[in-house]
Amino acid sequence: MSQLSDLILKQVQSAAAGRDLSSSVLNGLSDSVLNSIKQTATSANGVQQLTELFTGKTSASSSSVTALATQIFSSQVAGKLGLSSAAASSASSLLPTIINGLVSAISSKGSGMNLASILSAVGAASNSSTVSKVTSIVSKLGGLFKKR
Repeated sequence: MSQLSDLILKQVQSAAAGRDLSSSVLNGLSDSVLNSIKQTATSANGVQQLTELFTGKTSASSSSVTALATQIFSSQVAGKLGLSSAAASSASSLLPTIINGLVSAISSKGSGMNLASILSAVGAASNSSTVSKVTSIVSKLGGLFKKR
């Protein structure tokens, strides 16, 4: 989980570069993305939604994962941080960029993570047949795109 949390925070920091956001806001954005992935992974059709996001079938801007992260940030985090609605909206507008960066980092394989390891980290491993299928798909896709 730590590796995933660190990767998400790195994407948050990258997306927020040049903006005057406190570390509390950055951590709140990071937590919102992580909680969105966790909730999605363990919900009905959640693995499919994550698979579509991480394979590019769904863009980050139109993803239910992004919508949920925005909802979590707006309804749970922003109030705790005492953010005005304008500040909360400005911060949450970074979420599609953050999630797109996360998808790119995972896709590039430089992160050492893949969709199967994310699912396992967030507790979707309880459905081992689903994770097995995803692992198989990820392996096959990886084989198709390897440089020869």
